[in-house]
Amino acid sequence: MENGIREKFEKSFRRIIADTGFAGKHFSVLAACSGGADSLAMLFLLNEIKDLFGFSLCVAYVDHKLRAESAKEAEFVDKICQELEITCFSLQFEDDFWQNEEKNIEERARLKRYELLFDLVKSNNFNMLATAHHLDDQVETVLMRILDRGTGLKGLSGIKPVNSGSDFLSNDRNDDFFIVRPMLNISKNEISEFMRGRQFLSDPSNYCEKYRRNYYRHKIVSALDALLPEIPYKENIARLAENATRESEILREMMDGFWRDLAAKNGTTEIFIPRSLIKSHSCGFWLTAFSYLFSSTAVFDSARLQRSPSTKTLNDIVDFIFRTDPGKANYNPFVLERTKEGVKIRQ
Repeated sequence: MENGIREKFEKSFRRIIADTGFAGKHFSVLAACSGGADSLAMLFLLNEIKDLFGFSLCVAYVDHKLRAESAKEAEFVDKICQELEITCFSLQFEDDFWQNEEKNIEERARLKRYELLFDLVKSNNFNMLATAHHLDDQVETVLMRILDRGTGLKGLSGIKPVNSGSDFLSNDRNDDFFIVRPMLNISKNEISEFMRGRQFLSDPSNYCEKYRRNYYRHKIVSALDALLPEIPYKENIARLAENATRESEILREMMDGFWRDLAAKNGTTEIFIPRSLIKSHSCGFWLTAFSYLFSSTAVFDSARLQRSPSTKTLNDIVDFIFRTDPGKANYNPFVLERTKEGVKIRQ
């Protein structure tokens, strides 16, 4: 099993360095490690292949200040890093972070964790930040997007093996590094087998079904395991995500070109869509076009939203551009101004 998982990991990492342009070059990797089975498996595998691929390796542990045991968990991760002779950085949430009981606290915590990791990456000039998302995480993500949101092609792409730092968070920083996920082709069962006999930490919150992902993990995915024992549905969903990623990227290039051509006719400060062009395309075309405009870096200079607006917002925009009476609407970060001649888009 160890040889099998290492072979899969090597194959995945080889594709990552090809996609990021580091093939044949020395580069540095910061591995996010919680001390759990998944992130430790990734750490051990990265350590095994670092000489093969010629990269330096460090580790970051993030203390969420959510449990009293977190200080000991940080010591556990640091002890493993000492044994592997790898530098370990310890990062911490503010003491009062969890006092805010907003509904989106999970998302805020995720963003805070990445903010801490990103700052460490930038201050130490790491080329890559590696996270331990695996095949089962991919399956849960795609299912949640389909069943909870009724997602489109971009959502079906799921978790990508590579993101640039500038794409991952909506900010105005020049994040010239990559977030990489070299375990997306490895299942949780394979990780568990690889970690058999090795010590790791277990987070009790992973079993709390009030969190949506845990509900999918323990209820929905478990039911599919029982109902489809002969069908490799996890691999099929991962293949779906890979196909959607490829096709979405092609569509993005086409949409970037479409908006770039329109912007070029009016300089870089605005886009003008003539009324004749609006009428020449269907509502479905414009829904897709505006979806990609909000996440595009092809026009204007500032950062885009990481996610597209809701379907309702996109439908509102399309309804707005098809009307001919004078009007103005604000769809952050864009302002749309409608005239009989067409629609101007400014930032």
